[in-house]
Amino acid sequence: MKSKKGISLIVLIITIIVVIILAAIIIISMSKNNPIEKAREAKFKSEVAQFKEELLMTHANNLADNNKYKSEKVNVDAGNYSGMKEYIPDITEEYANILYIKNGELMYVNAGNDDYDENESNWADEIGIKTGGKAPSEWSKYITYLTEDGVPIPKGFSYVTGTKETGTVIKDSSNNEFVWVPASSSTYKKDFSFPSNYSASSSNTSDDTLPTGITDESADVLKYGGFYIGRYEATTPDGTEATKTDENGLPTCQKGKVVWDGLEYSKAKERAEKMYTGSNSPIQSGLLTGTAWDTTCKWIEDYVETIDNSSLTKSNFYGNYSYYFERDGRKMAYIGEERVSGYSESWKTKNIYDLAGNYFEKTSEISSSNCIVRGGVFNEDGNSLPVSYRISDSANNMKLYLYGFRVRLYIKTN
Repeated sequence: MKSKKGISLIVLIITIIVVIILAAIIIISMSKNNPIEKAREAKFKSEVAQFKEELLMTHANNLADNNKYKSEKVNVDAGNYSGMKEYIPDITEEYANILYIKNGELMYVNAGNDDYDENESNWADEIGIKTGGKAPSEWSKYITYLTEDGVPIPKGFSYVTGTKETGTVIKDSSNNEFVWVPASSSTYKKDFSFPSNYSASSSNTSDDTLPTGITDESADVLKYGGFYIGRYEATTPDGTEATKTDENGLPTCQKGKVVWDGLEYSKAKERAEKMYTGSNSPIQSGLLTGTAWDTTCKWIEDYVETIDNSSLTKSNFYGNYSYYFERDGRKMAYIGEERVSGYSESWKTKNIYDLAGNYFEKTSEISSSNCIVRGGVFNEDGNSLPVSYRISDSANNMKLYLYGFRVRLYIKTN
């Protein structure tokens, strides 16, 4: 009996038909008129537009409710399903992962990694939904999302205001606020170009004493493109509003609170490092370093030069000093028994308050066993003790009421 070889005509015809169908599906899927994609587009636009309307209605109701709060300032991170439902009742968990609220405005998360959907990003733009950025997958352990201009928002924090250029402000659940300072390997450094009478030279500076576990203070700068510092000088712990006596409390960083001075150097360093700690925290904290201070000074330089072209070395025009004058009808100095954080908008540079004047600020730099303080102080002249000012003093003198401190955040990198 002869064996059958080859492909029968019927099988060949069926194979050809299947190939034609598959080719048609591929062609249709690549076409701009793909009915499946068109249906997905219509569904996406309709549902997101509905969510936008619900958010606007919630804002209107909240503002009408005895002006309960300023709804336009609401911020809810992507992935916070319960938080999103508070403002958009009909939102689904799927959409809560790709949408978030920034300053009361509905935003779409643009991933820029494996989750990226260019079509959704374009559709969102077409219906007036701006696009922010989702953290790259290798950052997602510690970063929730990126702002439109690429500033990383750590987990547990939310966006408040500002841009990378003007100073992006974030806050934690206790309303402690921090400002992003953009930096790179070439700009994050101690700067010895400030006048020599401010004691800035390579011969009398030293490495900063960093928090436990931080071996390279530039690691987060190199990975994320910058670092966060306190928007305000450290303020007194909650529950000790004006006493400054709770030496074991945690510093706060809030507007209108009493600045926490009078701690000896080692205690200030310890308290700054304990503000954020633990293996589950996306960040660590510590005293602002000398390197971070100089980098911040150089970053604000373009702003303060609009006030005076030598403002890094002459800070009367935007700091709290005893020498005061009036500009635009405003007094430029505040002398009182207690200094509070963020007292005057005139003392704000790129969303950072009181970097110049107010209190001397301890840094984590040690020189010849003495501590380094920066930024000048309220009872002196800002021409003599400007924002770039630095001086060493004994650790014992750090307990004087003239010395405060500021916290620097370290976003974890691995």
